Amino acid sequence: MVIKNDNFKSTKNGVKAVRSGNTVRVLQDSRISVFSLGELVRILNKDRDYVKVLLNRLVKRGLLVRVERNKYSLPNQNVFSVASLLVFPSYISFISAYSYYSLTTQIPSTVFVVCLKQKKGVLYGGCRIRFVKFSRKRFFGYLREYVGGKTVFIAEIEKAILDSLLLPKYCPMSETFSALREARLDREKLTGYAGRLGSRAVVKRLGYLLELTGVNLYDSFKNLIDNNYELLNPLKPPAGERIEKWRIIVNEVLE
Repeated sequence: MVIKNDNFKSTKNGVKAVRSGNTVRVLQDSRISVFSLGELVRILNKDRDYVKVLLNRLVKRGLLVRVERNKYSLPNQNVFSVASLLVFPSYISFISAYSYYSLTTQIPSTVFVVCLKQKKGVLYGGCRIRFVKFSRKRFFGYLREYVGGKTVFIAEIEKAILDSLLLPKYCPMSETFSALREARLDREKLTGYAGRLGSRAVVKRLGYLLELTGVNLYDSFKNLIDNNYELLNPLKPPAGERIEKWRIIVNEVLE
């Protein structure tokens, strides 16, 4: 619904462009960077078959990019905008969000997108877009931003950190530790989101890593900690120092 509203708002001042068939101009003036075939049929007010032929010609001329079946974008758009608009709702997270917030020096070749359903990855402009399915319970904590005038749905930094601690295969633990040290975090939001996420493993990892940075939130988390030990990094062998306070096995040394 949000995306459709953006479509109509963005084309309100482009009636002449629509009537003249200047599809590219319509897309340039829009606040979103991805359009479905159905949306373009409605916007251009033309027959579906006519619009398909028009779009195929524009793709062949290099004026449009077919991102996936029946989804189109202008070339050279911000990949975060394209990625977060291919499925609705969705948002950029993990190390991709760290990149957006300038909290990593890495230049990721893959953009990670959280969504509510299974979806195959796509390529756009040489960058791979990969989708990670979350349950509706864990789908929260994101914002609508604008980059170059285009809509981007992006995790709040607190949520990006929690997502990364939940599924570190999409972001190295060292990068999350670095983000915890460098980011300006809303501690109340961070603790609230941690409880809402519903993962004791995330709470233990977060509490331990925060303590390494000099922030002690044990009193906020102690009721969420059980007696079971969790691995700091579930992707590494289960060997390391046991931290009783946080019920964590430190199987990766972070500095």
